[in-house]
Amino acid sequence: MQLFIARHGETDYNAEGRIQGGIDTNLSEKGILQAKALGKTLEGMTFDAVYSSPLKRAQQTIEYAFDGKHKPILDPRLVEIGFGEADGMLWEEIMEIYPQAALTLFSDPPNYIPPPKGEALPDMISRVSAFMDDISKSGHQKVFVLTHGYTLRVFHACAADKSLEAIGKSRAYNNCELVYYQHKNNQWELIDVKPNEGEVLV
Repeated sequence: MQLFIARHGETDYNAEGRIQGGIDTNLSEKGILQAKALGKTLEGMTFDAVYSSPLKRAQQTIEYAFDGKHKPILDPRLVEIGFGEADGMLWEEIMEIYPQAALTLFSDPPNYIPPPKGEALPDMISRVSAFMDDISKSGHQKVFVLTHGYTLRVFHACAADKSLEAIGKSRAYNNCELVYYQHKNNQWELIDVKPNEGEVLV
């Protein structure tokens, strides 16, 4: 089975350096152009199923990338990590108010403690892993998924060993980067990453 996953296009929150997490934001003008460029990369490919995070920025990216030709299956397991009370803050504000969370989220996930009402990383691994298990058993040969930056890091961890340490070993994913995994012999393997310009904050 082939799995193609992409991050959504840029939003105004991305451009401002705000953490959007579970906030429902729209694509910026640049994000729309990135989504259309992603569509050019995907041109000629056919997919047995197209899945998307239900957040607007993900659905809009699919709309522009595929020019309305695919109606995605919305799956809440594909949403971005929720930052609770820190959602919508500038990164500098999070560094000041929730320094432990800010300093460990990317570099030391095993020691990450979410802001109040934020999502715990073991819970995120559980939901992403369950999604990957489901599609691996679906019988589909080629699947496309539109999700978010930190969620892509968790996909990387779930393909490895489902550990918090593996999240920290993942690369950062820019807006509309395309990642290609293959599922074979009950294992996931990262095959390729097609880069795109963008911000790396979630």
